[in-house]
Amino acid sequence: MDITVDQRDAWAKRPENREWENVIAPHYKRPDGRLDIEALHEIARLNGLLDTHDKYDNLNVGQVAMNIRNRLRVLWKNGSLKLPI
Repeated sequence: MDITVDQRDAWAKRPENREWENVIAPHYKRPDGRLDIEALHEIARLNGLLDTHDKYDNLNVGQVAMNIRNRLRVLWKNGSLKLPI
């Protein structure tokens, strides 16, 4: 699936998406903005999502990150998301 620049910009402009990104990004993105997939897996484990390595082992890193972030976002919306200190 290809995501256009316009689609990415539209997603980023939604206030809820921007707020979510501000919450989660500092915990799994490196200072250069690159993804640290192991940090994201650790956040998933911290929140009881113990199957992320096995469940997503057939996907590329971007797809893994998207799936984990979508599952974590549900926890954030209901106020139960745990983040590393």
